[in-house]
This record gives sequence, structure tokens and C-alpha cells, in this order.
Amino acid sequence: KVLVWNRQKFPSCCWRLSYVCARVVFGVARVDCGCSPKAIRKGLSACLVLSSLLSHRRKAATYYDLLGVKSDATLEEIKNAFFDKSKKLHPDSDPSNPALHSQFVQLNEAYRVLSKDLSRKEYDFKIRQPYGGAQVFRSASTDPSYRGSMDAYENIRYWEQVHHPHTPEMMAEEKQKRRKRNFRLVAYCVVAMMLSIGAHAVLFKKLEEVHTNFMDEKDRIIIEIYNEAKERARVNGFKKQTEILRQKHAEFKEKYKRTDVGDDK
Repeated sequence: KVLVWNRQKFPSCCWRLSYVCARVVFGVARVDCGCSPKAIRKGLSACLVLSSLLSHRRKAATYYDLLGVKSDATLEEIKNAFFDKSKKLHPDSDPSNPALHSQFVQLNEAYRVLSKDLSRKEYDFKIRQPYGGAQVFRSASTDPSYRGSMDAYENIRYWEQVHHPHTPEMMAEEKQKRRKRNFRLVAYCVVAMMLSIGAHAVLFKKLEEVHTNFMDEKDRIIIEIYNEAKERARVNGFKKQTEILRQKHAEFKEKYKRTDVGDDK
């Protein structure tokens, strides 16, 4: 196959690029462009440089673009996108395509960075800053001094600002809601404390009444026993009361002797 190009109809860069494109797209064995081999080599060199720049531009795409998600995507969305992309870009899915390996490696790196809060925060900070040349994101998570300066509070504040950007009006409204919520919490605590004090007062009063009734009943029984004994002593007289005491003493001794005999046996 022979494809003839008219050099006069194309600018210098265009016909050189067209020459290479014709070889790649049409698969022709020979292209007649009407130029010397030296010019062809220059055109090919320019195309290689352009291809390198385009390749670098593709490599400089963000990790969000690689996964096909937005910059404010949730962790669940990132996981789902990674699983979908990994099935398509896995090297085993098309062994004849060697480019899948590098794409799969880039996909894994993107998921590794974006699946963790700290590394994702560092990456977002990096892509927002101007950079030049072949400088691409480099994780700063291996830097102990930088990692040590990050704490949980800053991470929480960061993700709140990313997912819920606040305007001054929203911030004022949020402060008002927080103030009302804190006031309600304090009111609930005061009410709970007052109810607890009231419950303890009622309980102590009830316990005091029970104790007073118990002591009054005990005093009544003791006084009743005392009055009965006093009345018996008055009725029986001194001699009769003495005989009764002697009789009870003899019964007690007899009972005590029987207990001792049983223990000896």
C-alpha cells in the first residue's frame, strides 16, 4: 500500500505528524510524503516528544480521575470504584495488553492513598499547590515530624470542611444551634439533679418514719413486759415472788444437768 501526501498543503509540523499517524492508523508499508529521510527523522522525533508529553499529562492526572470519582467522594464510593476498575484493568483480564500492568499499579497506588484519611488529606493538599515538571504527588506520610503534627481534631475539622463547606451564615446558624443544644443539655442535667435530690429526700424521710415506728413498737413491748412483771409482783407479794424465782431456778438447773449428761454420753 502507498499513501501519497502533498507536502505543500500541510504545514511542516502537520505533515510530519500526519506521516507517523498514517503509519500507525492505516498500517501502510510505505508513505510517500515527498520529503527527505532527514526530515522524516525530525518529524518522527517531534512526534516522540509529543507522545512523551501526552504520556506525562496522562500520568499527571489525579488519583480521583484514575478511579473515576469526585474529589469529595466517600470512602464507600472510592472502594466501589476501585473494585470496578480493578476488574477491567487487571493484567489477567487481557494478557495480550502489556499496558494493563502499569495502569493496574497506578490504580492500586491511587486506592492506597485515597482509602486513608491522613494520606488523602496530604494528597489533596499536594494537588491544590502549584507544581512543575515531572513532579507528581509524593506521600509525606513517611515523614515522622509531619505525621506527628497531625492529630484527630484536625482530621475531623478537615473532613467537615470538605464534605460540608460552611458560609458565615451557616457558621452563625451552627453556633446558635450548638448553643441551644448545650443549653438544653445543662437544663436536663439540672432537672435530673433536682429530681435526684427530691427522691433522696423522700427516701430519707420514709426511712426515718420506718425507724421511728420500729423503735416506738419496741419501747411499747418493753414497757408492757415491765408493767406485767410489776403487776405480778404486787399481786403475789414478796414471798410468793421469791418462791416463783426459786422454782424457775430449780427448773433451769435441772435442764442444765440433763444437757450435761447428754453431752457426756
